Amino acid sequence: MVPLTSSVVVDAIETDRSWVCEGEPLGLSARFGGVAEPGAVYRWVWLTERGEAELHPGPTLSWKAPDRAGRYAVRFQVCKDLGGRRVGVLAERLIEIDVRSCGRGERQEYEPLRLAVTQRGQGAFSFQASYQGSERVEAYVWEFGDGSTTTTSEPQVEHAYAVQGMGAQETRSFTVKLSARLSRGGPLSATAFVQTRGQPASDELHPVVLEVSRWRPMPEGGWRSEVVARSVSSDITWDRLERVTQRWDGGVDVTTRKWSEVVRVDEGLERGGFRGHVRVSPSEAPPGTKQILDFLYGYDATGQEVVVSWSSFKSEAPPEPPKAVEPPPRK
Repeated sequence: MVPLTSSVVVDAIETDRSWVCEGEPLGLSARFGGVAEPGAVYRWVWLTERGEAELHPGPTLSWKAPDRAGRYAVRFQVCKDLGGRRVGVLAERLIEIDVRSCGRGERQEYEPLRLAVTQRGQGAFSFQASYQGSERVEAYVWEFGDGSTTTTSEPQVEHAYAVQGMGAQETRSFTVKLSARLSRGGPLSATAFVQTRGQPASDELHPVVLEVSRWRPMPEGGWRSEVVARSVSSDITWDRLERVTQRWDGGVDVTTRKWSEVVRVDEGLERGGFRGHVRVSPSEAPPGTKQILDFLYGYDATGQEVVVSWSSFKSEAPPEPPKAVEPPPRK
């Protein structure tokens, strides 16, 4: 890497909580100052427990904490491609993350209110709150980071960010803040980060063509879907897979894993494409599961994020409980 002179400054790195339990996800978002550099690429760099460097593009990151407690360094960089595999660093900032060992009770105590985010379309997101306390939540107050706010009685809401006027490669990140007002005691808060990208031109093709078969049951239990991803415009490097589990009671669970732990590659194709399959085990879709959505994230040769998604499981609506039959009135 080559240091470069630039007016770009990384003003701060925000996190959605001050510390994290081992193995839990942590959201990070970089904030910039100075004059933006044309062609700049944003990326996160950190060392795994095996000493390997991992990279993630974009100004936001969902970082999964290691399974061992300790302090871990994550570095954010603003870079520029100099050609010949040389990368120039315009600005960077280092953050140390406190990873703690937590029991079940401690996890609920440190994070009784969680906020899950699912992208639904171009600039459109759904937000799901999950509260683990015993007090009744009277209201949820949402701040979306673009000046919009709303208050709901339900733990979920949808919001669309304006992407008109943004270039196809332009990104914007927003800090979403949630406050839950309880029937007793002070309010609880949670934070999440979202990133939007400009609408591509109408004649611009998506860099990946995706083919997914409908899930089918396996003899040993669970379900399997065939997945084929073909790169059409750039070399793709796949990074992680986010699995969103929706329940019939309205709850949502989100887990993030290395993509190779979920997608079984049967054949590698050109430019990062692949032919493979994904599985959903019976334990991942217990009774009450409505749908499982998989979001596969990667980045192209320029460092721009690429996302494809599919449904790996969907159940029929559970039968309604029988209505109580009222006895006939006495004569």
